[in-house]
Amino acid sequence: MTQSMDIDTMRRKRDVSGLIGALSDPDTGVRLAAAEALGSVGDERALGSLERLKFSDPDTEVRRAASIAHALVAGRLAEKKTVESLLLKT
Repeated sequence: MTQSMDIDTMRRKRDVSGLIGALSDPDTGVRLAAAEALGSVGDERALGSLERLKFSDPDTEVRRAASIAHALVAGRLAEKKTVESLLLKT
């Protein structure tokens, strides 16, 4: 079982795999913290897991956090693609 301290450590280390794994933790607080952490890390590998969580978690706060995190990650990915597209045009 993961603890909140573990989530913060994974966030700081950008351990996306560990954070994705924590999304299935039985503790609601851990899932919530993991979703928020994935939103702040912004790695596109989390998109699928966050999408599933935002529709399937039994807790409304976790679903909301996953939805926000998913939007943040998707937004960063879109920005990255826009910048790459602009750089290729120059």
